[in-house]
Amino acid sequence: MVMDGAARFCRSAQAEPLAWHIPVEAIVKEEEAEHLRESLLPYVKRLWDEYLDPNAPSAIAHDVYVKLFERSRPRIGADFILFDEAQDADGLMLSVLRAQQAQVIYVGDPYQQIYEWRGAVNAMDHIRAPECALTESFRFGPAIAQLASRVLRLMDEDTPVRGQDHVESRILHDSTSGHDRFDAILCRKNATVLTHLAEGIGRGDRVAGRANVDELRAFADGAEQLMRGQRIGYPATLALFETWEEVQEYAESFAGRDLKPLVQLIDNEGVDYLRLILTRVSPEDEADYIVSTVHRAKGLEWDRVQLAGDFKFRNGDDGKLTMAPEEMRLLYVAMTRAKRLLDVSEIRRDLYTMFREAGV
Repeated sequence: MVMDGAARFCRSAQAEPLAWHIPVEAIVKEEEAEHLRESLLPYVKRLWDEYLDPNAPSAIAHDVYVKLFERSRPRIGADFILFDEAQDADGLMLSVLRAQQAQVIYVGDPYQQIYEWRGAVNAMDHIRAPECALTESFRFGPAIAQLASRVLRLMDEDTPVRGQDHVESRILHDSTSGHDRFDAILCRKNATVLTHLAEGIGRGDRVAGRANVDELRAFADGAEQLMRGQRIGYPATLALFETWEEVQEYAESFAGRDLKPLVQLIDNEGVDYLRLILTRVSPEDEADYIVSTVHRAKGLEWDRVQLAGDFKFRNGDDGKLTMAPEEMRLLYVAMTRAKRLLDVSEIRRDLYTMFREAGV
């Protein structure tokens, strides 16, 4: 948490680390989280001082020297600066760009902002400048464009995204056969990626994975330690539990449902099976299909995409089915990776209930 706090400070425009830079898992109550941040802040500041010391034994990461670059008040010798993917800009980059004398042109899609959790801010909300809309996609046809536009309307965007009339695309609502028809399966969480990898490899498929493999290995190690009654510090998904039984109980709750497939896999097959799966992942150029988190799939495209069933719907204050804004953006990014076939069968019921209740 101290290292994460220092990293978030490095990606911010602030001159020194602050308590709110320290991320705390949502499961922790806010009053306790606030106390935890204040308690850890002196250590974040100490770590930052170590980063600044050329004689300190620890290495520095990319974030540190970019922060030092920003603090040097650099001048970029150009007449124009074109800044792409501006929706994922962090406070640090905006600080650098605002100090330039050159004209800055920001290009981005506010509905593809999916890195808020690591300190990104939507530059589109912080810039006052003339706007030009880029609404036509060369990736997909009208069917996928229409479905993506319905998600945009949920986010109060009236301008639809347009597809190419000559590109045949369709939405699949009922997937009854195997995964061989898909080029990619896109998931919200690393845990779901691992579940699909295990299922595919168990069927004899050649499957590639785009996820944080180190975190998945750490999940297997952490599960094993919790089963032995040992507390762990990493990964964060397991660090707040004292026993494996607590993890099992949490996985059965609404808040912990994302973990349920992975917990069941460990309970049914064992931790060693999980490790074995990770050794049998195929290279992408040799795989029948890829299983990826949406974050790792951003900027990529495939002909045939299936969305996993772990997209996070919730009941709003009015009792209607909805999504948190960041979840809706993640869904929009996932949908728009498909070129010709988009399979929404695993989320079909919740997705169309949400559309119907919102009147879009």
